[in-house]
Amino acid sequence: MHILQVKDLKKVYGSGENAVHALDGVNLTVEKGEFVAIVGTSGSGKSTLLHMLGGLDSPTSGTVIVDNKEIFIGFIFQAYNLVPVLNVYENIVLPVELDGARIDSKFLQQIVGTLGLDGCLNALPNQLSGGQQQRVAIARALVAAPAIILADDPVSTLNRR
Repeated sequence: MHILQVKDLKKVYGSGENAVHALDGVNLTVEKGEFVAIVGTSGSGKSTLLHMLGGLDSPTSGTVIVDNKEIFIGFIFQAYNLVPVLNVYENIVLPVELDGARIDSKFLQQIVGTLGLDGCLNALPNQLSGGQQQRVAIARALVAAPAIILADDPVSTLNRR
């Protein structure tokens, strides 16, 4: 069963001779349970594609179909995008609370434990290492148990624990 379908996806920045074709007719199908990695050189359109798939930016043309319906998508940003005035716990649960949904405390504790964030739930982002900040971003994407998780270079700052 298709969980994600992309049909003739295009993204053009600018116009005329200054136009940059970041995506030029991308087609992609991902089956439920399938793990997909998008690889390429810097500037090849990987982040642009992820932004289109995650609904963070709109394509110039083409379509993105997720599980035949509009659903929540977890997105792990390359630059973390943590809210500096919120502690680790608050950053993790923020998307769930903004959606007005209930936080599954047991699942949250499992994520926090797996990512080694137990001891820093009250810390602010500027008190964390880059790797810890990235794990907070990963936890934030996982906590709502989305059908799809899009990750833009999610482990670039992580060390083996």
